[in-house]
Amino acid sequence: MSGNATYQDLGRRCDKFATMRARKLRIGDKVKVIGIPTLSISKELENELGTTKLFKYMLGRVYTIRGFDEYGHVELHPKRLSHVWIEREFLKLRTRKPNKA
Repeated sequence: MSGNATYQDLGRRCDKFATMRARKLRIGDKVKVIGIPTLSISKELENELGTTKLFKYMLGRVYTIRGFDEYGHVELHPKRLSHVWIEREFLKLRTRKPNKA
């Protein structure tokens, strides 16, 4: 048997990783923002809303997961009156404290 993986093997590994990652996050978990999503809004609207500025502010910071939307995006509250929904791929789970039994 050769050491090369087939496309099917790689696909199964990616599916397994995606499933594991999707299952890991829960409301109340702490996550670190490790990336910024590509935004597809007009420059005028972006300047008015400050979305890019807010995502750059969030980069490298830790937040508590507040919820999930119907698409699986994670809800974070980076500032007191701001709500952001971000894809899981831009987040890294911080170490979870074990439950006290």
